Amino acid sequence: MAFGAARLKLAPRRAIRAEANAATQRPQNRWPMKTRLASAGAHAMAAPGLCLLVLVLSFATPTHLRAQAGPELAEGTRALYGGQYEKARTLASKYMEGHPRDPSALLLLARAEIAEGQYQPAYEALRKAWELAPSNLDTLYYLERLCTLLSQRQFQRLSETAPDFFRTHQLLAESYLARDDRDDAEKEYQSALKANPDSVEILDALGDLMRAEYKFDAALDYYARARKLSPQDYASAYGAANCYLFQHDSQRAIEGLRRALAIAPDSAVAHLALGDAYLREGRTEAGITELKAALRLNPNLRQAYTLLAHAYQKLGMAREAKEALAKDQELAREEAKGAEAGNLEESRTPAQPQ
Repeated sequence: MAFGAARLKLAPRRAIRAEANAATQRPQNRWPMKTRLASAGAHAMAAPGLCLLVLVLSFATPTHLRAQAGPELAEGTRALYGGQYEKARTLASKYMEGHPRDPSALLLLARAEIAEGQYQPAYEALRKAWELAPSNLDTLYYLERLCTLLSQRQFQRLSETAPDFFRTHQLLAESYLARDDRDDAEKEYQSALKANPDSVEILDALGDLMRAEYKFDAALDYYARARKLSPQDYASAYGAANCYLFQHDSQRAIEGLRRALAIAPDSAVAHLALGDAYLREGRTEAGITELKAALRLNPNLRQAYTLLAHAYQKLGMAREAKEALAKDQELAREEAKGAEAGNLEESRTPAQPQ
């Protein structure tokens, strides 16, 4: 379904513990709706929740839209509140004939469509509203809510049609991870693996989960099985190398990271981890080379600047060390501001009708 492509800012991604030494993220090659589909899917069987969500979507009203709306839209909004959804849709559509680029009209149309259970047309209207006003938080809010509802419906359909399909278990596992319930996540991943023993993706996911829990021997076993099935699998090469780093086996980590970079040479995090491994081996100049390569690919890798500062200091390059440390601190401040802004946005809810 097309709605997945427009997922803009949804629930937090999987809550795997941040690792302190090597980089912890693989290249971003996951399909965009996956995490939201999983986290929403675990609750999809609670049918009353769907109805409540529709009501929330239908009757929450953005304050600034009430202030800016013309008489036609104001009448349409009153019709929506009165349960006259067809009238609200008609008024919004008629208003759009003369104002085709008015996000407020598109938003009203979308809410009327949602109330009528016409979710795909509602999505299309919200998508157009977002294209016209990408920074409109009310549009983003309704898009997020609608995509959540659609993903719930899709998951419910999947679970009813194929409850033992490995993807069903995989989505449930990712849902549990989103809530930091690792025990149940592991159980679902194991069920997925039982249903599809040759799934490299599931083996890698179990390896990642074990690595996040510092169960490195178990993680290495899963990664080895994945690599045997797919020698060109980046995730298993990178994950195993990070296990070796945590086990202070820098040489094997270097071998694994070189293999990962042969598969994905543009992986900034693999260059970062390789630079870390070189520094641990006392190969400072080689480490600096890899850290610079990581920053060319991703200038915002804060940990690379942290490691560079230490490497430059070790070589007696005081000015370079000071510059790297300053950049590290600058990125730390930006991260703090971004986290604060994100918390404010997630806590924000549209105003109730007055």
